[in-house]
Amino acid sequence: MKKIAGLLALFALAFAELALASAAVTYITGSVTAQAGTAPPRVVRIGDRVNQGDTLVTGPASSAVMKFEDGQVAALGANSRLQITTYRYDRATQRGNSLLSLVSGAMRSITGAIARNNPQNVAVRAATATIGIRGTDFTIVTMAGMIFVEVNGGVIDFTFNGQTITVDTGRAVLTLPNGTVSQGTINQIYAQLQGTPTGREIIAALGGLTALSNEINSIFPGTPTQGEGGPSDTSPGTGTGSGVGTPTGPSGIGGGGGGRPASPN
Repeated sequence: MKKIAGLLALFALAFAELALASAAVTYITGSVTAQAGTAPPRVVRIGDRVNQGDTLVTGPASSAVMKFEDGQVAALGANSRLQITTYRYDRATQRGNSLLSLVSGAMRSITGAIARNNPQNVAVRAATATIGIRGTDFTIVTMAGMIFVEVNGGVIDFTFNGQTITVDTGRAVLTLPNGTVSQGTINQIYAQLQGTPTGREIIAALGGLTALSNEINSIFPGTPTQGEGGPSDTSPGTGTGSGVGTPTGPSGIGGGGGGRPASPN
């Protein structure tokens, strides 16, 4: 009996640990599904939980906002596909690891306790790029071979084709299908996006995420869903401005001053 009781205790601990590896869906519009491995997709509703290994898909004119156990917030725009590749969090130590993979579409992410305590253990993949997190608020769109990232607060390390670029608050980076990488102020990169049909689609996707700002702000800043830990001290970027960049480095990587547009339109 003692052996069985010990095994049951171990199973209970395992399930308790598994329960930490999840996010609560706080907002949905339109059609959102989640799929774990080869299991059939399931419809996601407000209040549902999504776990490590799940792939979330939003349909046209659809969106979702979720809050992870450590306070991290992720918002998905329309026609997006996001895999929760890795997510583990220990409430007692407020440490863990997180890897989200944006296969396509648009996502805004605000990091939580894991990024504050283990920044090296938090990353986001977008197509062939990897984004290292130092505790921040940023937006990603990947579409038709292009990857766009803007930083609203904090700092990211953007790695693409063997190059790593540090992108600070108020700045953005854009990769093109031919491998060219540009960086500059958010205004400068927006102006570059305006010049192509795909670029304008990216701007439209960013507008969809902007429409989720109230829903995001309602759950961030705040405490994690389990009531322990907390997000890093970041907040959505605001303000206007522009800068003049000077090209530096290989592969068309350019510089520029601070600022961001008042809206993505």
